[in-house]
Amino acid sequence: MKHSMISRLLVWSMAALALCGAPAQAEALADGQVSMTLEEFLEKSEEEWFLTGKKEYRVQAMMVSKETRFHNELEGTDYTVTDDGVTVLLKGTLGERWASQLSKVILTYTKTDGSELTEEDFAQKDIYINLLTKSQPNSYYARRVPVEISVTVETAWGDVLHTNLPSTNHGEGDYLVCRMDENDGPDLSDVWVVHGLLFTETYDLPDEPDPS
Repeated sequence: MKHSMISRLLVWSMAALALCGAPAQAEALADGQVSMTLEEFLEKSEEEWFLTGKKEYRVQAMMVSKETRFHNELEGTDYTVTDDGVTVLLKGTLGERWASQLSKVILTYTKTDGSELTEEDFAQKDIYINLLTKSQPNSYYARRVPVEISVTVETAWGDVLHTNLPSTNHGEGDYLVCRMDENDGPDLSDVWVVHGLLFTETYDLPDEPDPS
């Protein structure tokens, strides 16, 4: 029921999770919204990084036989995926699509029976296969971006993403997410954006403080 309500909310609010993606086309900001670079936000924001982990959930993935273009409404990003042998097109829990490197997909997901993925599983192109995300507790850091702020993030794989674009409802705000560095802190060399409503479905939230 919760997932269905979130899906409907996203559909109502739309105006209409990566390699080989074309840079996003930034939308006009909403009234009162402030634009910041990632560096500016990290310096000025009172929000803090918190430890999080991926939940176990299902996605779909495939490799393509010809150039495929699509728009990710949650990110406001246009992607182009080609038959290059290394790029996988993925579809998430809310129907959003993105691209990722095959080697990363094999590390991040399993088959639905829990067995490991191999390159051979993607040999048949243009047909989605069902995958299961590996549960990874306490292996990422996240930082919420309030809805009144739009942060521009240049990802490690070359895409340009923006938080809180006005074309969709973002709940309490999108999240910046990154892996741990070698010192168990946030790895700021590889930061990406997760839609606010999608984050609550796919990542762990910090424990609420005890009111007592």
